Amino acid sequence: MKKKDCVFCNFKDTKVLLYEDSLCYAVISKNPINKHHVLIITKEHYQNFIELPDELASHVFLVAKKISKVVRKVCKCDAISHLFDDDISQSGYNLTAHFKFHIIPRFKKDMHVIDWSPLRSNETDEARSKYAKDIKKHLK
Repeated sequence: MKKKDCVFCNFKDTKVLLYEDSLCYAVISKNPINKHHVLIITKEHYQNFIELPDELASHVFLVAKKISKVVRKVCKCDAISHLFDDDISQSGYNLTAHFKFHIIPRFKKDMHVIDWSPLRSNETDEARSKYAKDIKKHLK
């Protein structure tokens, strides 16, 4: 289902459209981290990743793979970050409450920081094991 007031459900700017099929489309981001920053957007309105039907989630990842290959070639980046945010608390992580998958070309000197450093508390193996158990008991 599409939402009347969702900018991504009603996207019209074909000048930045670089891919489209029956399930999703891809555009250059309006607020890019770097040049060639691509958004893959589902045509149907889903707000979070876990809402996507399995076939659609798989399709988005396959489209991301295809586009990432071309982005590497076009902009000769050093790396690519693949991201999506589920704003489950609706705290403003997503400026538009519609699922989108980011393909962000990265360069050694781009100065955009995604901090992958270890947790400040230096989690013990015991604590990590507990987190695994907490999650496992809910997986079926």
